[in-house]
Amino acid sequence: MFEPQIKKLLEVNLGLKEGEKLLVFTDDKDPELSHLTKEIQNVALSMGIQTERVQFKSTGQHGAEPPEELWRETFGDEAIDTLKEEGLFEKIIRKEGYDYDKLIKILKDRSRGVPNALIALSYYSTTHTTYRKILTDAFRARYASMPLFEPRMLLGPMDVNWEELAKLTRDIADVLTEAEYAELSSPQGTELELSLKGRRAIPDTGLLTEPGSFGNLPAGEAFIAPLEGTAQGKLTITHAPNKRLERELTLRIQNGAVETIEGFDPYREELESTFETYPEARLIAELGVGTNPKAKRPDNVLEAEKILGTVHIALGDNHTFGGSVKVPFHADFVVFEPTLVVGGRGWRKELLTKGNLRKI
Repeated sequence: MFEPQIKKLLEVNLGLKEGEKLLVFTDDKDPELSHLTKEIQNVALSMGIQTERVQFKSTGQHGAEPPEELWRETFGDEAIDTLKEEGLFEKIIRKEGYDYDKLIKILKDRSRGVPNALIALSYYSTTHTTYRKILTDAFRARYASMPLFEPRMLLGPMDVNWEELAKLTRDIADVLTEAEYAELSSPQGTELELSLKGRRAIPDTGLLTEPGSFGNLPAGEAFIAPLEGTAQGKLTITHAPNKRLERELTLRIQNGAVETIEGFDPYREELESTFETYPEARLIAELGVGTNPKAKRPDNVLEAEKILGTVHIALGDNHTFGGSVKVPFHADFVVFEPTLVVGGRGWRKELLTKGNLRKI
């Protein structure tokens, strides 16, 4: 059904070639994604790409480490058995402290058949996990993270000029990297100040052809981990990651963390329960700017955070892209019609004005 679009994904976005190994995985949350992984596997095999497919029980949480069966398929039984014998595997899954160098040495010594590229179609995101970090940093795999993906996206935000999108995204990432602070506001009531000092922005261009590259598909954002403890103000949200709220919520933020939530939408209880279970989920994790001109849908965060002229703020884990927070939770909240000002010593620039991108 989507053979031409899938072939473009494999060739253009991932740069896969005959003889390479691809791992496609999903969870049991969405039957449509299961069907899509089968279609991807069939197209890839027809192109001479060695392809494995895994489906596992949903983790139920963005940012949670994937289950053992996926680790075993990826790195092999010997590697995972050794990690378990050394008491490392359980610490990884729980996102506790562990010896990262020792972990990498074991995996390098014991792993067999690690894929060259992965398509992560699980409903819940694996971007901000040690699993992904190991694959891209240590094994130099290319990693397409596609949580909440819907097949129709192949005909919308995936159908773009990737070179043009990549240039714009890199330009915005350069500005964010140069900046020492950001000021964000919106008509809905957001007023937020964050320090970006010493942090490097990452361009999510959709071109995942270089060894070790990773990002979302559909792509189109420049994102950065603000300095922990610095965010101050309020964030008004109109959407949860996968739905429009019945009533908007305002998150009051002090010293880089959500102090209180105002408003009466049912999603408030879900957030407060998460904060009670994982206190570090309160922390501001990310500031991102959307750059995809064909991203339109506001109630699916995978697409919404890519909408050209939006900004998103995330809570929770950011240790995989320059921050220091490790927690099995990461949630992005899109700010519509934002005004975003960034600056540093001796300069100040209005990057967005009510959702309109200014000349860079």
